[in-house]
Formats: sequence, structure tokens, C-alpha cells
Amino acid sequence: MARPRRLRKISEEPHIRCFKPERDDLDSMKPIEIFIDEFEAIRLRDYHDIQQKRSAEIMGVSQPTFHRILTSARKKIANALINGNTIVIRGKDQLIRYKCDDCGFKWQHPFKEYKKCPDCGSIRIILLKEDEKSSQDSEESLMDRKSYGGKGLGAGPPAVCKCPNCGYESPKTQGVPCSNTKCPECETPLCGNP
Repeated sequence: MARPRRLRKISEEPHIRCFKPERDDLDSMKPIEIFIDEFEAIRLRDYHDIQQKRSAEIMGVSQPTFHRILTSARKKIANALINGNTIVIRGKDQLIRYKCDDCGFKWQHPFKEYKKCPDCGSIRIILLKEDEKSSQDSEESLMDRKSYGGKGLGAGPPAVCKCPNCGYESPKTQGVPCSNTKCPECETPLCGNP
């Protein structure tokens, strides 16, 4: 069973949701549906020319996931242009959003209704309303990242080197691993300490 889609951040809703070619036999042609996340990927990468890494961060997905979304959208659009199909954009209002009460996993699906969490198997799932946003999806959490001038997650090189035996601390020297420095009191290699 494939994992359901996690929530993806959509910055702007499409103003036009349907594109129809000029042809007489349009009723016999099946329309091609583009999901809102595919529309957003095309808007960010192709229309605004934002690099893939940044586009993925804006949408709150990994780069490989963003690439799959973008490739899917491009194939659908190419198919519609070559074969003369109608393009219909399915929006946020047509997505069913869920959250597991036990493990906190959030996901969405445009068609399927879930009875249990696909992550932990719990039957305690709730439907999310449009105004319920996670703090992880907010623009503020993106700006907290070190690459955008924020303080970051606190990961990275340790601030001090500490002896695991006696507790002696010395300032971390950049480029020198803590384990290369020995404690002057007990001769034990030091360890990094955030």
C-alpha cells in the first residue's frame, strides 16, 4: 500500500481552474486532472523560475518529492496539449485532510476516505478543517532555519569539548575534533558538548 500524501503548503490558489481546447468532440474526451500541489510546483519552478531546492522548501516537501510532483504535472500538461484534452485543476477544497490522534501523523487525499492511520494503524483519526494549520507549515518556521538567517535547530559543531570522566570543559577549536584533545586532568579524550 502506498503512503498517503503529507500536507503540502500551497501559497496561491489558481484563479482559473479549467482550460478547454477549441474542438467539436470535447465531450468524448476525458479531462486531465491536475492536483493543486502539481499546479503549485509548476507555478514555483516554471512560472516564477525558483530553483528546485527552494521550491521544495516553500511547499514543505523533500526535493525528490517535489521533483515527482513537477514531473507528474508536466506529463499531464504535455498529454493535454498533444491530445487536446481539457485540463481541470483540483483545489484544496477538494482534498480530504486527516490527523491521527495517537501518533500526530497528518495526511491528505483527494478521493479516498480513511478509517485508520496509515502510519500507526490507529482508528483514532480526525478530519482537519481548512483553518487548522500546523506550525510546521507556517512561513515563520521556514524563516527559523539557519540558511534563512534564523538560529537553526541547534545542531552543528559543539560549543565546548567536555571530559566524560571528570567533567572538565575547554572551548572547541574550529577544525579540530574534540576527541583529538585530551583532558589535562585525567588524560581521557574529550567529547563534543552542545
